[in-house]
Amino acid sequence: MISKQSTISELRERTGYSQAKFAQEIMHVSPKTLWLYEQDSTNLPDDLVKKYMYLFNIAYEDIFFGPKYEKIVLVRSEIEKRIEMLKNAEIVEQSS
Repeated sequence: MISKQSTISELRERTGYSQAKFAQEIMHVSPKTLWLYEQDSTNLPDDLVKKYMYLFNIAYEDIFFGPKYEKIVLVRSEIEKRIEMLKNAEIVEQSS
């Protein structure tokens, strides 16, 4: 199963808010600060975590905390495993 956890940038992007508007009007941080947290949410302050949980009606464990690239690598790895399983299933099907 592909990870159902969402990065904070994925959550924001679903709303259609620009990074600057979301940062200033909703999270009350600078756009640069939000950009930094979206690149690596490992040290996202508790007050911002609570805002994300409330705004997006999401559980703590459904938020991906860590460097954005780690999520990309994780998802790609899961997809590559599924591709391999699909190829193996097609080979078995063809040999039947």
